Amino acid sequence: MARTIGVIGIGHVGVTTSFNIVTKGLADTLVMIDSKEGWAEAERADLKDSLGGLSTYTKLIANDYSALRDADVVIFSAGDISVIKDGDRNSEIKTTKAAIDDVAPKLAASGFHGVLIDVSNPCDVAVSYWQEKLDLGRNQIIGTGTALDTYRMRRAVAEAVRVNVADVRGYNMGEHGADQFTAWSSVRVNNKPIKDFPNVKLDEISEAARLGGWQIFRAKHYTSFGIATIACEIALAVCNDAHRIFPCSAYDPEFDIAIGHPTTIGRTGVIDNPPMGLSGDEVDAYAHAAETIKANLAKLHALS
Repeated sequence: MARTIGVIGIGHVGVTTSFNIVTKGLADTLVMIDSKEGWAEAERADLKDSLGGLSTYTKLIANDYSALRDADVVIFSAGDISVIKDGDRNSEIKTTKAAIDDVAPKLAASGFHGVLIDVSNPCDVAVSYWQEKLDLGRNQIIGTGTALDTYRMRRAVAEAVRVNVADVRGYNMGEHGADQFTAWSSVRVNNKPIKDFPNVKLDEISEAARLGGWQIFRAKHYTSFGIATIACEIALAVCNDAHRIFPCSAYDPEFDIAIGHPTTIGRTGVIDNPPMGLSGDEVDAYAHAAETIKANLAKLHALS
């Protein structure tokens, strides 16, 4: 079956995501949408120039919402990262809300019934708002959440104990923001609990995962490669019905909010939420993050 992926918002993240989709042959059709006149068309033309050097072919469409009707996945990366203040992703609440308010009725009118992956920040708040705006199941609306933070943590652990990053498992959870935390009870290195490595400075690694994006942002004024890779991996898991676990931002019925936690991702989005044997402190940190996200969602609603 032919695969169609849409990317809405062709900025730094959107175009990097689009590039990955095309060069990795993840979709048969890529629909690129942007509100800036001529922008999606220009990026489509630029990407078309790469097709002659690839072993796969992707049909490229620009600014046609109707082409999203039967899309498997839509990745939403619109917004304005320039409004961020003092390293706070919640600075983007106003601009992200405006972008969602603009796109949601157009996406609904297209008849889209696939899986929406939100990349835009604040991710957990945006996912919760998308779930209000679209007539889709909550399982079909997810965000990249703490997946990138998890990958940053795993890389830092791998460097600390000198193993390949693929041999580190475990998750960051909570808010994709200041209230995220590393669930050290879940972290394994070559199937050994992290506590078996007494020389690893866990607090330093947690902080490196939490602040990693801002180190990049201060120099580049945006991040793109890591988050685009995550978005593509989640999209591929949907298309392949992979039943692969990601720490996505997804609805948690216990807290009635979208929050970063391990979810099994497949064709219909969230298949289930694997149980986590968290420590008492981790349970408290998760609950605190949920309250933070709720408070920020209330701020978004106050803008209406």
